[in-house]
Amino acid sequence: MLLIGKTGSGKSTLLKQLKPDLVVGNITEGTLDCQIADNNISYISQFVDNQMITECARDEFNFILENRGYSTDTRHMRIAEVASYFGIIDLLDLTEQELSGGQKQLINLASALITDPDILLLDEPTSQLDPIAAEKLLQMVHKINSELNVTIVMVEHSLERNTVYANRLAIIESGSILLDEKVDTALKKMYQDNFYKNYLSQIDRSFMELKFNDDMVLPLNNRQFNKLLIEHKDGINYVDSPRKVNNSKKVLQLKNLEFRFDFESKTIVDKVNFELDEGMSYCLVGPNGVGKSTLIRVISQQMKQQSGKIVLDGETVNNKNIDIYQKLFVLPQNPALLFVADTVFGEIEFQLKQNNSEITSQQVDLILKQYDLFELKDISPYDLSGGQQEFLALIIGLIKNPEVLFLDEPTKGLDPNMVLKLHELLEDYLATGGILFANSHDLVFATRFDYVSMMFDGKLSEFKQPIEFFRDKFFYTTEINKASRDSFPDALTWNNLKKL
Repeated sequence: MLLIGKTGSGKSTLLKQLKPDLVVGNITEGTLDCQIADNNISYISQFVDNQMITECARDEFNFILENRGYSTDTRHMRIAEVASYFGIIDLLDLTEQELSGGQKQLINLASALITDPDILLLDEPTSQLDPIAAEKLLQMVHKINSELNVTIVMVEHSLERNTVYANRLAIIESGSILLDEKVDTALKKMYQDNFYKNYLSQIDRSFMELKFNDDMVLPLNNRQFNKLLIEHKDGINYVDSPRKVNNSKKVLQLKNLEFRFDFESKTIVDKVNFELDEGMSYCLVGPNGVGKSTLIRVISQQMKQQSGKIVLDGETVNNKNIDIYQKLFVLPQNPALLFVADTVFGEIEFQLKQNNSEITSQQVDLILKQYDLFELKDISPYDLSGGQQEFLALIIGLIKNPEVLFLDEPTKGLDPNMVLKLHELLEDYLATGGILFANSHDLVFATRFDYVSMMFDGKLSEFKQPIEFFRDKFFYTTEINKASRDSFPDALTWNNLKKL
């Protein structure tokens, strides 16, 4: 079962109610009738790095099984079974720091299954995974459901790739279930709603927009959609996405940048060179664990490179001109690291007063209303949902109005409509001459940038416009591009295909 809804609608809270030892607060109305014992229900958090409590997977599995009272021999056999089933034998003794995000989440999934649960609760399990790792994880979840007869309840924001594995889809809105149907019925009802149609996968949205007469069951796979496009090609028009003109004013330059964690370890950033131009946006894609986040931390000088130069506005960035850092802002993967106040109101007030100590409460309220945060003003930023924290941290960055805005996985935790809002805010920022540099696993989001590059093995590919970057990729491209390359090779999203 898939459970979706707006950012902050209560999806994660509802999911935790299904496992009593995770419940915070009290059920104030109604009852929860669960016939399954609590220790037969496993839960995986949306935060990949918050799951493991030991140094490596082998210790993690042993710790879980020992707490359940399993004998040494049984623990040994159970670990052997699970490691073989998940294909993680080679990962058992690697430390958490040596694992990629995809590997960590696979180990988290194995940890949840090692006690043979009846129900598995997954809170946005793919939100921090690259597209290939996400697909592998979903395939494994489907295998668990179909082969081991484990009931799966999965909270997600995106319906890309996952609906094909589900048999029910529910929407939660303001704490209530708005819809609960079989997947085909739910998707077709969602298309009739101007808000929820944005949640549809790119393939299903395009199928509905093109209004094919074929009465097909949703969701469609890429092969089905490819066949339809070929059959109906004469009735479809390709519409190019608008692109900005680059004024070629260089603001930030990287020259032979190199970084490793110590002199004996692998080079994470390997002689990287590129330039960022005023008013333009740049997106970095690539597998988990290749160093995209590390590169951002090095550019912003949170980590010091071993060699190479960073030049901002013609001035080399170093410890002697620390004031230059104020021209940069980094939104980290954990946005809570930026919070300094007890309430959302306090966060915005604090940031505004850095520029103007005379800011009034009424002016703070206006900003909160402008960014749709007013209803959250008295809530602690630490009590917000993951997506709400992400959005609040972005607003903090925009208030600072930096020359260069760095975003580390900015769409995680955001529902599709919040992603559209995010895009609008970033376009407004770029219009002032700011520069946006982000890394993202959301390839549809990446298509909205001016330039895209892939990082692998410490190096970056050439930054190219999205069409030029994605159209020759086999795996690192959008689902629409995969499905339409035989008929419309430049199509990246559903917006590029219109019915004549």
